[in-house]
Amino acid sequence: MNIADRFMMWDRPPGLRGTPSSRSLVEEEAGRGAGCRPGGLPHSTWTLGALLALVIAVPARAQVQLGQLKLNLVGSLSGGYTGDYGNLTPSDHGISGGGAGTLSGSFYNPNFFSFNVQPFYNQSRENSDYQSITASSGVTANASIFGGSEFPGSINYSRIFNSEGNFGVPGLANFTSHGDSEVFGVGWSELVPHLPTLSFGYQQGSNDYSLYGTDENTASSFHSLSANSTYQFAGFKLAGNYHYTTTYLLVPEILSGAPDESSDSTSHSFGLSISHQLPFNGNISAGASRSDINLDSSVGPYDATLDTINAGVGFNPIRHLSLGANAQYVDNLTGAIYQSIVNAGGIASPGPDTQKESTHSLDVTSYATFEVPAVHLAFNATEEHRDQAFDGTHLQSESYTGTATYSNTVWNGYLNAVAGITRTSISPSDQSRLGALGSLNYSREFGRWTVSALGNYSANQQTLLISYTTSSYGFAGSVGRKIGRRAHWNATASGAHSGLTAEKGSSSSSQSYSTAFSTRVFSVSATYSRSDGNALLTGTGLTATSVPLPVVTPSAVVLYGGRAYTFGFGSSPFRGLTISASYSHAASSTSGDITGNFANETEQFNTRIQYLVRKIYFQAGYSRLTQSFSASGTPPAMVASFYFGLTRWFTFF
Repeated sequence: MNIADRFMMWDRPPGLRGTPSSRSLVEEEAGRGAGCRPGGLPHSTWTLGALLALVIAVPARAQVQLGQLKLNLVGSLSGGYTGDYGNLTPSDHGISGGGAGTLSGSFYNPNFFSFNVQPFYNQSRENSDYQSITASSGVTANASIFGGSEFPGSINYSRIFNSEGNFGVPGLANFTSHGDSEVFGVGWSELVPHLPTLSFGYQQGSNDYSLYGTDENTASSFHSLSANSTYQFAGFKLAGNYHYTTTYLLVPEILSGAPDESSDSTSHSFGLSISHQLPFNGNISAGASRSDINLDSSVGPYDATLDTINAGVGFNPIRHLSLGANAQYVDNLTGAIYQSIVNAGGIASPGPDTQKESTHSLDVTSYATFEVPAVHLAFNATEEHRDQAFDGTHLQSESYTGTATYSNTVWNGYLNAVAGITRTSISPSDQSRLGALGSLNYSREFGRWTVSALGNYSANQQTLLISYTTSSYGFAGSVGRKIGRRAHWNATASGAHSGLTAEKGSSSSSQSYSTAFSTRVFSVSATYSRSDGNALLTGTGLTATSVPLPVVTPSAVVLYGGRAYTFGFGSSPFRGLTISASYSHAASSTSGDITGNFANETEQFNTRIQYLVRKIYFQAGYSRLTQSFSASGTPPAMVASFYFGLTRWFTFF
């Protein structure tokens, strides 16, 4: 009989006490599905007196040992009054209970078998450390066997209900989602000396969630199998690997109003590599791999095979001098580009002639680095030859880059500076262009002040494809000061901009500013950020991609722009009492209009009070979320909840 069942029995009349239903509270909560209220808090007939009795009365015990089995159980139990309300579901309130625990143990010896299980029930932002506006429940577990032997194994499992998640927008506060997830995995290795090592791993998982403010669901699932082996023989290091992955993805176009998109992808790859030491502190290596991609999506099928060969050699013949060369050949450049889109979580949309094109890529790079410690300088020279066939065009390029780096103490601070120049020639067009790159980083403390500054710049740097170059710049800085004995103030600023040199609308930029002030008793903080650019729409939000979008345009590319700001407050006026509050607001547009007509908004306010007396916490909290998407066709969602009650920490055994 578990603790929750004992709670329920204590609240029944004496004549009706008996064995409660075997259905667990977690199963009951999960079974409600869409019928549960926004806060996910269960109805209960528990009385507050019964909850307080358990919180106060359960004693602590020592570790339990049953023969060779050793067990430890620690955790917390809570009970209190909660309520929630919103504009999409009826309001509700009542007595609730919850808790979290950690059961750990071992058999015979921790290296022989050990495990750790962490269940939690009815945990929300107001009454626990689980950052969820909903009342989340679930369990995570892991175990290892033969950990100290030549045949170690492991297993892990996680099942979470009604948890809070994030839908990311680069450079901005994330939108809030809620849903269920599950992950299961096993692993095993063979590590016998003088024999080839072997390791195997299997993982599977699923994630189903929806964003507040929409009535659409996002779903993903995966299965993966991997195997790796290494062996050393006569000075040679040999390695081999195999990976198999299947992925399902459903991405609703909630940001643009377009139809939902889905994809089923399968990929498997295997590779071999070999390396050996050489004279003059040298090393030589070579490797080959093959990958097969099968994609069936709502925008069309795509199948590709990629063969990759690479080799490298390097030497360190004298102190402070290193030199070498690397080469890589890919027989399907188009497949490599689409593989990067799928690996980033996007849905690729290959054209009708994509699979008929003959594409390849060859990169050969040589380098030399020489350090001059007496003057704190390091020089680097690189020569790169590239040969590509892509989109019906065959191009070659020769690129030469030279850089100098200076690192030293300057004006009682530390300075690191890099400057370089690049020259690239492309044939058969006989184009030639110059590029530059540089960075400057300086930090110093003087008196009660601490300052640092960073800047970087690059122009006409080559991208994945020869015919495109990119330029970028960025900056970052911070200043801080100690005030009195226990107070401190600091401020930071950063920004970045990048884009294809000759392609309008291909750039992305971001800026962020923050400040904070703290004393022994309280702290306050504020941040402001803005960003714009283009990204892939994936199951977890917008994700930046290195693929030149004008050449290969996935159907899920989104133009975005927006701004966000947050405020935070925390205080601990005396021992045992903690007060915190935060407010965040983000507004964005995904229609290409970044002038201020933001279509999507999220606003969240959270506050929490916690007071500790011995092992009993008094906790109270309030959370409110408002979120909307103009393309969803549904009204803005508002969800709010509050809680106050007691939590008791236990060392059960």
